[in-house]
Amino acid sequence: MTSPRERAQLTTQLRQQQEALVRDLLPVLDALERAETHWRRILETTAATRAERQPDSWPWRWLRRWLAGPAAPAAADGTGALARGAGEGIRLIRGDLVEALRRHGLEPINSLGMRFDPERMRALGQRPGAPGTEPGTVVEEAVRGYLWRQTLLREAQVLVAGP
Repeated sequence: MTSPRERAQLTTQLRQQQEALVRDLLPVLDALERAETHWRRILETTAATRAERQPDSWPWRWLRRWLAGPAAPAAADGTGALARGAGEGIRLIRGDLVEALRRHGLEPINSLGMRFDPERMRALGQRPGAPGTEPGTVVEEAVRGYLWRQTLLREAQVLVAGP
């Protein structure tokens, strides 16, 4: 049998090891978030570029199909489908990882649009906010912050609306 003091030491060691593991997984979570944002931007850029280049009235669509033949729509759609699939896959993987970490006590700090909290956030700088945004409001989140079992694990790194 172990004494109460030994059990307390074991509990403390276990908690420290769990915290170290969660802390080590945060860069993976950040990378997945950046990848998801990257693929979302590719989709938005592709859609915007396609809309700018090609008029979307029915005569133009008909003319493009007639000139290109049957293989062109599949090829043009292939890039978008690939980007959508990759982005969706990354989003699902990131979501699964976040859920698994939540079950073990990890909670993201919601900072975007909130008042700057120096206890949980580090201001990287100021920038103008949208019209009507109060000075001191978080307008951009550079790095998401996290709590682990109600304890600050990593502060959010944010940009704050200036005067």
